[in-house]
Amino acid sequence: MRKSLQEQLLSLGLAKNQSAKKSRAKPSQPKPRPSKPKGVAPGHSAGPGKGESAGDDEIALARAYALRQQVEKRQTEAAKRKKQEEDRRRRELNKALKAIVKEHRLNDPNAEVARNFMYKGRIRKINLTPEQLKLVNQGELGVIYLLGGYHLLPAEQVDTVRQLSAEHVPDLSGSADDDEEFPVPDDLVW
Repeated sequence: MRKSLQEQLLSLGLAKNQSAKKSRAKPSQPKPRPSKPKGVAPGHSAGPGKGESAGDDEIALARAYALRQQVEKRQTEAAKRKKQEEDRRRRELNKALKAIVKEHRLNDPNAEVARNFMYKGRIRKINLTPEQLKLVNQGELGVIYLLGGYHLLPAEQVDTVRQLSAEHVPDLSGSADDDEEFPVPDDLVW
C-alpha cells in the first residue's frame, strides 16, 4: 500500500503531525481571522506573505512536492555515484587480473584434453595437454575466469587472483556440496 504524501513527509521529518496539535487545541475558542492588507482589491485574497503561514504547521502542496523532488534527486544521485564507484573498482580489478593473466598464462592452443569443472552452477570446460591435466589434478596449476575466457595459471598466481577476487577462481577439486543436500539413506543396499 502506498503512503500518502503527508505520511511520506512525516516519515522524512519534513512535516509535523497536525492531528496531535488539533487534539490539544481548545475547540471553544474561535480563531481570529487575519485582516486583509491595504492595497488588495475587494474579493481578492493576498495569500500568505513571507511572515505569514496558511496554517500553523501546514506545508503548501507546492513546497511539499519540491521537497519530495529534492529527496528523490538526492537518492538518484547517490545511487549513480555508488554505481560509478562499483564500475571504477571493477575496471581496476580487471586491469590487475589482465596483467597477471598476460604475464603468466599457460593455455596451449594445441591442447586436446578437455577438463570439465563446475563454475557458477554450470559445467565449464578448458582444453589442456596431458601434462597440464596431471598438474591441474595435483593442484600445481589452476584456472581463473576473466572476461569470458578461462585461463590456466600457476598455483601461486591463482592464489594471488583469489586474494584479489575469489569469484574469478572456479573450484577444480570436484567436491560437490550436493552430497550434503541429498544424502544417501543408511538402509539403501547397493
